[in-house]
Amino acid sequence: MNCSEFRECVCEIVDRRLPEERTSELMQHAAVCPHCSFEYRSMQATKQAVHDKLKRESVPADVYYSIINATLNRSGSSWFRKLFGFRLNPVIAVVMVAFIGVGIYSLVTPDAPGAADEANILSQSLKNYQAVIGGAIKPQLVSSEEDVRSFLAKEVPFDVIVPKMKDCNSCAGVLSSFNGIKLAHVVYQVGTKGTLYIYQADMNEAMQGTALMLPEDAKSDLQKTGWYVREEPNGVTVVMWQVNNTLCSAVSTMKKDEMIALLSENSGR
Repeated sequence: MNCSEFRECVCEIVDRRLPEERTSELMQHAAVCPHCSFEYRSMQATKQAVHDKLKRESVPADVYYSIINATLNRSGSSWFRKLFGFRLNPVIAVVMVAFIGVGIYSLVTPDAPGAADEANILSQSLKNYQAVIGGAIKPQLVSSEEDVRSFLAKEVPFDVIVPKMKDCNSCAGVLSSFNGIKLAHVVYQVGTKGTLYIYQADMNEAMQGTALMLPEDAKSDLQKTGWYVREEPNGVTVVMWQVNNTLCSAVSTMKKDEMIALLSENSGR
């Protein structure tokens, strides 16, 4: 699976025209590729916005096809590439031109309000947890805790934390990057407690960088106590903590006291 293959199919994914197995395969790639993930979200946003905002008008067939052909045949060094840093799917390019005309271009640019949310480690942790339990994110290595730690540590510039968990049925590791920042992900199946997902990033990037961000209350709690806890209305708990130069963000359906006790006991805190 590569980015070119994903871009060729992104329209069919959004329109739900592909078999479920093929869609799942493509979305696994998007889950670990920020460019393709952005393109997929952009296509979803453009489709919805066009449906909601743009009035349909009939035009002669030769006008329609001349516009499409002119857009599809543009060079890869177009202003889209200069603006986004990679080549957009041509169909997205067509719709974005229309967006500019009606003043809603900001819906799909990286500077839109949603872009900050995408860089938010809390949001990423919650979305990744759902992707893990839904099967959209697949492990790159399933092995012992030490093997998983060694596998991840070779590719990231921070200490990888893979604590040994009591009653652990399996331990898996996944590598990815976001906005050029390398990330590590550890997934446990812990006895009757279910899935425990841990997102890991460089602490300085999380606290002071621009590619990733944390909510202000999370920053404050981490600076004061080294911990941050948030319970979601759907029963999911997020626990963040610092170990050396690493920010860990764990997500599970365990209660906060149970999670903190488990993580404190096994991660050297």
